[in-house]
Amino acid sequence: MEFIAIWLACGLISAMIGSKKGAGCSGFIVGMLLGPLGIVAALITRGNRKTCPFCKELIHKDAVVCPRCQKDQPNDGKPKSFMDGLKKGLE
Repeated sequence: MEFIAIWLACGLISAMIGSKKGAGCSGFIVGMLLGPLGIVAALITRGNRKTCPFCKELIHKDAVVCPRCQKDQPNDGKPKSFMDGLKKGLE
């Protein structure tokens, strides 16, 4: 019984860490599967973030403008979604 409580606590802690990085559900799953190592994995991963090339702050991967430095993010040419790629191909 104590074993289950420890693994559940690891899952919840990993979910809290993951939710700060935009990946709460996957943090919970990793925490439940790996236990204490899941907490370490949640701390190490970047989640749903990328680094702003101007101020080096972690921002959401789909951000167009950095919330910290207010600079436009460079577009790497990849479509953000399947529909954007489809529209680009039809043009």
